[in-house]
Amino acid sequence: MSETPGTPTRRPEACFDANLDFPLDDAAWAAFSRRTNCAITSYSDLDVLTTALRQQLFDFSYLPSANCFFLREAPYRGIVSAMTPITRRAAQSSVFVVAKDNPATSWHELRGKRLGYINTYCTTSYFAPSIMLGREGLVLKDFFNAFPVAAWQGQIDTMLSGGIDATMVYEDVWLAQPSNAERTKILARLDDLPTPPFIVRADMDATLVGQLKQTLLGLTAHGADPLYAGFAEFQDARMQRLFADLAALPGLAHAA
Repeated sequence: MSETPGTPTRRPEACFDANLDFPLDDAAWAAFSRRTNCAITSYSDLDVLTTALRQQLFDFSYLPSANCFFLREAPYRGIVSAMTPITRRAAQSSVFVVAKDNPATSWHELRGKRLGYINTYCTTSYFAPSIMLGREGLVLKDFFNAFPVAAWQGQIDTMLSGGIDATMVYEDVWLAQPSNAERTKILARLDDLPTPPFIVRADMDATLVGQLKQTLLGLTAHGADPLYAGFAEFQDARMQRLFADLAALPGLAHAA
């Protein structure tokens, strides 16, 4: 039986982090998906996603940049990095915020307080504060009473409703709602973190990789308040700096 040129002989399979809100309904992505007949599995449990990638069960993945630290020995490589929707960079910042009426002027004053994060693979809410404390020889879960809460704006809302005392959140999420600046204050920040990448298996069909990359680089902002807006070339230098920061953490605050 003849095959359509450029169509892979095996159905490609991918796994995505559900929290990253990839625009599966985008017209260009839908066309790529139909053309390649790819299957997407979305995960909210990132332990399962990471384990599956270690076992090489998927051809490509869209995942938090910190996950890639735990996949350093797996045969995958990055092809693109997400763009932030407001600051418009292939790099992201994380801001440490508390309620405006909190008397603290530094995170150092909050030992033992409740810190909310999304999950233990999250670059901006878990590893950003881990790195910030690690640079002073401190361990996140020794310093804070840290536990998971609702993602993104949910982190801020949980804090404002009294469920936590502080959180470290992706800055573009904080900027997306003007009321956040009115109701909260920033005590610290970590800049130039790598954004979520798309990674592909080293042995993935080169034609398919090219089609995937071309599709992703052509995507634009999608929806009213996108979490990320399009993609740029893979930011390997930023990723390597993150890896160095994670490797230097005292008693590595590895994902649970």
